[in-house]
Amino acid sequence: MINDVNPQGIMRTIASIISELGAFSAALVLQDTVCRLTNQEDSVRLADIMADYFPLYGEIIETGFSPSDIEKIIKDGTDNLAEQLRGFTSIVVVGIESVLLDRLSRKLPNTNFYIVPHMESINVERILANFPSNVRLIDIRGLMGLGGIRSVLISYVFCQMEEESFVYPVTFRAVGPDIKSSYNQIIGINMLSGYHRYLGDMAPLYSTSQFFTNQFRII
Repeated sequence: MINDVNPQGIMRTIASIISELGAFSAALVLQDTVCRLTNQEDSVRLADIMADYFPLYGEIIETGFSPSDIEKIIKDGTDNLAEQLRGFTSIVVVGIESVLLDRLSRKLPNTNFYIVPHMESINVERILANFPSNVRLIDIRGLMGLGGIRSVLISYVFCQMEEESFVYPVTFRAVGPDIKSSYNQIIGINMLSGYHRYLGDMAPLYSTSQFFTNQFRII
């Protein structure tokens, strides 16, 4: 059955999920769905089929973690991250990853969260419906005005190897020298450590040192 899957059809199905929840979060939804319907062998086979279309799914499968394993790892990591961020009044986030932000924003109800979406074409109402009232969406041009000693900016890092990793394209636009000097910290949330093989043919790796003052590992 897996061999007959149309990867373009899958991408059409999950395109709105990627837009509203984030690529990593969407990959976890796909992993959970596949695991419920089939077995690990078919999950790996689907990763190969989707390699040219959604390589982040393959990277997650390569970790060998089950959906329940990843859920616990993310829960523990997000709880630890919340403790580190508790002293800030404003948290500005470049890109949406609901699997992390939903829990983080609820753990810090007195902190204002400002999110710059990672995609331009979005449904604002649908996205905000996933979050509590302390979360707002902003345009990238609003980043400078939110800086300050009690403000922190965070974004995501994928498949880090030493100083190299993938980041959302919007991160390039958001984290410039002027922004770095405006915020107390610029934190890279390392969503997935260890480069495997699926992302390698899709894009070059980029140095994370040019973006972040601190890094925090989730998986």
